Amino acid sequence: MSEVGTLKKGIDILWLIIEKGSLSVLEIMEILPYNRSTTYRLVSTLEQNHLIQKTTDNTYKMSNQLVEKLLSHDNNLNFDFDSSIVRAADEFKELTGETIFIGVLNGTNVLATHVILGRYPTRTHFEKGDKHLVYQSAVGKCILAFQPAKIQDVFKNKVKSDLPADSKSFFKELEQIKEGGFAVDNEKAEIGVRCVAAPIWRDGRVIAGIAISGPSVRVSKEMDEKNGELVKLFSQKITDSLENWRL
Repeated sequence: MSEVGTLKKGIDILWLIIEKGSLSVLEIMEILPYNRSTTYRLVSTLEQNHLIQKTTDNTYKMSNQLVEKLLSHDNNLNFDFDSSIVRAADEFKELTGETIFIGVLNGTNVLATHVILGRYPTRTHFEKGDKHLVYQSAVGKCILAFQPAKIQDVFKNKVKSDLPADSKSFFKELEQIKEGGFAVDNEKAEIGVRCVAAPIWRDGRVIAGIAISGPSVRVSKEMDEKNGELVKLFSQKITDSLENWRL
């Protein structure tokens, strides 16, 4: 077997696992015309190179490392070309007076790509490039709620490890976020600071989130519904600007 032929077969198996979610070696053999020894050898090579990983039920799925790399290097996450995004965030800040920021997934973190500081002396201080754990961030939760199951699985393992007592309520919260269209950080990332965030869409999928952030006395629980409607309004403005840019 030539090196090119071997590479192609390995890629075929990887794409099949990505498409199906998870497969056993026997299931792979039923779909692809490769013999038993070839299939086992290629699956083993993919696993050794951290492209796939074995599950508890002896099937193989895309590895957490590969998913994190894909999330960290998604070229659809570069918004710097579009000044309308900054204008929308600045308009949001002028309307509310609070700090507004936009973030994307970066591995199992949320990375701040745009920050517009609020006008109040007491305000949230974010900087471009700041990172927070996904499950501690309203932006992270509103992005994660709309991701495919194979991506959510990466975070399920991390949440179960880091927050064993809260993992069930966390994933129930993701379902509620998907229904309501916005997420809330109730002082999880920083005591005394609350955030409300909504997802930004592009090409039919959520790629980022925009949040209003401020002291809990102003961005209060009583204001969640109002702020939720506002972040959804401005997330839609940004979504529309991204779609219009492609026309």
